[in-house]
Amino acid sequence: MAASIHKFQFALRMCENHDRKELIAYCKTCEKKICSSCIKEEHHQHDWETITDILREKKRSLPEECKEIRTKNLPGLKKEIGRFDRKIQEEEDRFGQNKSVLNSSRQIYIDNINKIFDDRIDECQQKSEDAKQIYEGKRDGLKQKVEYLDMVTTALDQDINTLPDHDILDMEKEMREELEKALSYSADKYTCTTLFVSRQFDVQALNSMIGEIHSVSMEETNDIDKHSHFIKSIKPVSDTKAWLTFGLNDHAKLLNRTGEELRTTKTPCYDILISKNGECVLSNAMKHNITFHTKDEGTITTKDTKPLIPTFINKTENDDILVTLMDSGDRFNLVPTSRRIVQRMTLTGKVLHTYEFREDGKTRLFTLPMSTAENKNTDICVVNWLSKNSGELVVLHKDGHMKYTYKGEGLKHNKEFFPGDVECDDKCRILFTEQYSRAIYMLSAEGMYLCTLCQYEELHPLVISIHGEHIWCGFIEGRVKVFKYLK
Repeated sequence: MAASIHKFQFALRMCENHDRKELIAYCKTCEKKICSSCIKEEHHQHDWETITDILREKKRSLPEECKEIRTKNLPGLKKEIGRFDRKIQEEEDRFGQNKSVLNSSRQIYIDNINKIFDDRIDECQQKSEDAKQIYEGKRDGLKQKVEYLDMVTTALDQDINTLPDHDILDMEKEMREELEKALSYSADKYTCTTLFVSRQFDVQALNSMIGEIHSVSMEETNDIDKHSHFIKSIKPVSDTKAWLTFGLNDHAKLLNRTGEELRTTKTPCYDILISKNGECVLSNAMKHNITFHTKDEGTITTKDTKPLIPTFINKTENDDILVTLMDSGDRFNLVPTSRRIVQRMTLTGKVLHTYEFREDGKTRLFTLPMSTAENKNTDICVVNWLSKNSGELVVLHKDGHMKYTYKGEGLKHNKEFFPGDVECDDKCRILFTEQYSRAIYMLSAEGMYLCTLCQYEELHPLVISIHGEHIWCGFIEGRVKVFKYLK
């Protein structure tokens, strides 16, 4: 190993840009070794030192630096290798589980298909038996008449001279009547048959019935750690920029993915939303109003929500907005006059629908509604806090009828369920943060637990938002992470 390193280093002693020029210096500006010609040309204004001087300093500092890497960095990196190993094993285990479920489903489908075909065969057999009974009845009736006619004609032919006159007349009459009846029998007159007609095999319908594969990957691309306050909401406006709100009623800030602050709102707000056309909507919990602005923050209109307090705002598929509103009473000890609602509004503040009660008009939908998200199937997902440390996801049809509530079924922790934020992707899957497990989870549109997208040992993911192929996540600790999200 040492010999190969020395050979590699010797090959790098000569300059690649100047023939037969030895590398005698190190450019600190470009972080590369250079020769005397390099110094005179493209590096003449850069900060450089001779390799001899650089090495003198390196030989003094490198042992301590190497020791620090071995003691501080390598243990963590080796631990990270172990985490990758666990993820690889988890994926192998997950494939085994998926294969087992698919094989079990296959057997269920095969058993049911076999039963359906067996039932069809039994039905065909019964129909055929019914048809045979009809044919057999006609055959036996005709057979009796043929036997009678054979007997009568033989008797009349052989005993015509010995039979009494009256018997001959009666027998002739009955013979002709029976012959007429017998001649009416014809197999062509009767059709009792059973046919099985198979339908065209619908592969698409069968695929839909069997189920679908959810394939998701997340890769962290940016980690912004520069805010002391918890992130309350994140509203991306592009793959590279997002509006962030903090605390109770503070100025929202527009950040890029490197953490640079590009812009700040002129007025404080509880939450912010940017429409598809660039209009800016601000909720102000202190002033009990919602303001609608043009792109340059010129106010279009102000909607007074008194006595209700507007908090979170999110946009819908058709660019309406969902606004969470509450009264100023106790957050969790509700009284008959308490108001906890979600309203659908236009971008001019016109209320289109108020979600407050279940179908009976009496039972409340929410204790403390927090963030909302409209799914691509038009379902409305609401984070509903039940106490200061527990909650649920309420999923409504667009008309307000309850679809289901999700309280952590399928998650692998035994503590209470406390969701923080909810979002939906373009495949109608529901993403949400959960405080006790410090994780981001995914559900199907019907509320089935699908997978854990990411989980942390110390950080607490609180808010999430999807824009294109990126997920922005804000943490209680004030950090922001951006993930590439492959769906």
